[in-house]
Amino acid sequence: MNERQSGATLETRIERALEARAGVNAIVDIKDGEITLSGTVDTAEARLAAADVVAELAPRLRLTNDLEVEAVLPAEPAGLYGGSGPDAGPADGAAGPPAESLEALAAREGEIDPDFTDQQLSTSGLESAGVDRDEEEDTVFFPPTDPVITTDARGDARVLGGFSATSEDDVSVERSASDGEYGDEAIADAVRRELLEDAATTDLTIDVEVREGVVSLRGSVQSVTDAENAEEVAGRVPGVEEVLEELRVVDV
Repeated sequence: MNERQSGATLETRIERALEARAGVNAIVDIKDGEITLSGTVDTAEARLAAADVVAELAPRLRLTNDLEVEAVLPAEPAGLYGGSGPDAGPADGAAGPPAESLEALAAREGEIDPDFTDQQLSTSGLESAGVDRDEEEDTVFFPPTDPVITTDARGDARVLGGFSATSEDDVSVERSASDGEYGDEAIADAVRRELLEDAATTDLTIDVEVREGVVSLRGSVQSVTDAENAEEVAGRVPGVEEVLEELRVVDV
């Protein structure tokens, strides 16, 4: 067997091994002690696998790997329609061109709802968890309020109040046992309590005086906002006829 016949035999062996072991259909050319691979492969991994096969079968020969990596593109639309495009007529034995609209498709198949957006959203998960959707929509989230803390004359920590953003939910005033009306002292106590419990006014030092349902607020605050907050808190106490805000705003 001469060198040419030996080379041809090795070429055939390598081509068959590439196809069987690496899935590569390549052209193998052996000349002057060099193996040249040509053709196309789908991935870079297939190209490297082909080189490994050649190195195993012919370790003494040089390798020139001219395999080109060519990604496989998706089928052309013409192939999907069985013709040259969406407007092409049906091929022999084909089901025909696609429907022009979802409505037409639904009419032909009778199984698909063409309007995918007109669907009832399921709330069974929320309902099974005990969440009232109507109540959640009406409820406004309010972040928790930390209590206001100060120090006494000895430097010890003391909680002033302000555990909630507002004390409006629990405003109560005891009525007089004699006539059932709100007494001035009871109103004053309620105003002091509300000022202490409300986070916006708990750290304000305010003197409260009530006469015939008219509340007078006196003292010093650091801003107009503090004064307005105090007036608002006092005004929501039952039995208060009017609030006289006589607070003095001072800069600290």
